[in-house]
Amino acid sequence: MTTNKEAETDAHLWWRPMSSCPTGPKVMLLNAGGIAGVGWYDGKDKWWVAWHPLPKIPPDIKTLIEPTYKPSNIGNLIGD
Repeated sequence: MTTNKEAETDAHLWWRPMSSCPTGPKVMLLNAGGIAGVGWYDGKDKWWVAWHPLPKIPPDIKTLIEPTYKPSNIGNLIGD
């Protein structure tokens, strides 16, 4: 969010109806309060109103986070 209380969005991405949400894989979920989270849909919970697949991580970005991320070397990653 910017200092103007704006958020960056993509005009080509839309939340999907819960009737198409898979059960099992982790997805982004939008609740009735308008707050998004990440989790698993059980096919029963009526609190969720929409869903979206998680984005894929491109290989060039994946190399920045795997396998170098380990709690024991986090200081090295942030420049400490």
